[in-house]
Amino acid sequence: MLLKVCLNGARAPTDHPRLPVTPGALARDAAACHAAGAGAFHVHPRAAHGGESLDAADIGVAVSDIRHACPGVPVGVSTGAWILPDVTARHARVASWKALPANTRPDFASVNLSEPGWESIADALLDAGIGVEAGVWFPEDVSRLMAWPRAAECLRILVETQSSQPEAACQEARTLVDLLRATGLELPLLVHGSEGGAWAVLGWARRHGFDARIGLEDTLVLPDGQRAADNAALVTAALQLQHG
Repeated sequence: MLLKVCLNGARAPTDHPRLPVTPGALARDAAACHAAGAGAFHVHPRAAHGGESLDAADIGVAVSDIRHACPGVPVGVSTGAWILPDVTARHARVASWKALPANTRPDFASVNLSEPGWESIADALLDAGIGVEAGVWFPEDVSRLMAWPRAAECLRILVETQSSQPEAACQEARTLVDLLRATGLELPLLVHGSEGGAWAVLGWARRHGFDARIGLEDTLVLPDGQRAADNAALVTAALQLQHG
């Protein structure tokens, strides 16, 4: 089972003292998480002012630093609409990643199918040689995915539960997985939750043989509710849960 670590997300540095924001901090954190057992990274690069960025320069520096620290480990980024709400501008930023040197270009990027204009963002990624992680949040996202002519070209599908309640989040995972299986689309599924649902969904994913993720983007606490020291502690706890 692949365990991806989501290092920072949209969180503010004030949310956790060990939240990595700068390219150097992301690289150091990625190395510690890889040593702990993480097999891939998902990061939200930042601009000089600290806000999330889709600019090619910011993406390239973060990816390059992580690759230098962890050669050969896949690095992915976000294309979330909240980072740049204007669809045309967001498409232009993502399309510009094609010009990045290969060693600074992300291996993959997540695309949320509930966001307006997602098809054009996903097309731009594929055209740039960047893998697409199709983010399925709601049942209707499955229909959206299947209506897209390039669905089979995705790297994987992210089953991303929305509830912070453990039981409800696991039910969401079951529902979405069943809908995806019914399509016959043969793509890897990575299932994860967030906040109060994060650990329950990770356990559910482990029991059912799916890839999963953990990190400070998804939760700030360990399975016992104690505040996690850092991302590497979350990875360690996830792998202990996986093998327990």
